[in-house]
Amino acid sequence: MSAVAKRYARALYEVASEKQAIDTTEVELNQITNIIKQSDELNMLLTHPKVTAAEKKGILNELFVGKVSETTLDFLNLLLERGREDELNDIAKQFTELSNEARGFADATVITAKPLTEAELEKVAEQFGQKVNKKLRVATKIDPSIIGGIIVRIGDRLYDGSIKGKLARFTQQIKQAQV
Repeated sequence: MSAVAKRYARALYEVASEKQAIDTTEVELNQITNIIKQSDELNMLLTHPKVTAAEKKGILNELFVGKVSETTLDFLNLLLERGREDELNDIAKQFTELSNEARGFADATVITAKPLTEAELEKVAEQFGQKVNKKLRVATKIDPSIIGGIIVRIGDRLYDGSIKGKLARFTQQIKQAQV
């Protein structure tokens, strides 16, 4: 993540905090980035060097006026004026990290070979939440290639308890022992 994205996210976080709109701003940023990701045409327009900042502002204002807060819209316009629209995804991620940190939350991705029940998911969230001293918001992914077990990613930490991971570590140990 670039230093620019971190600075912009911090600035937006401070403004949203003053206005007591951190949750709203986070949701709006994520919605906007998802809309842009899903529309190749919109993404191309916003990143095209020959489309002026004023034209880009017009497009975004047309799409989002009345649908997002003034704070979020002003921020988007600022990014366009400064030619930083390509940083929006990283800014949104960093903003989420800042708001999670302030609330004592962390986002976790749980990867399993087969779907977990709600009770199993809650237990995983509780146990790993205690490890990092945060309440976890869990997203799940299914990956049959891990064979069994579980992989949990929390921020830049990775807990690999999968059979595939254990086999890879075992293979590495055997290779090192033969040397």
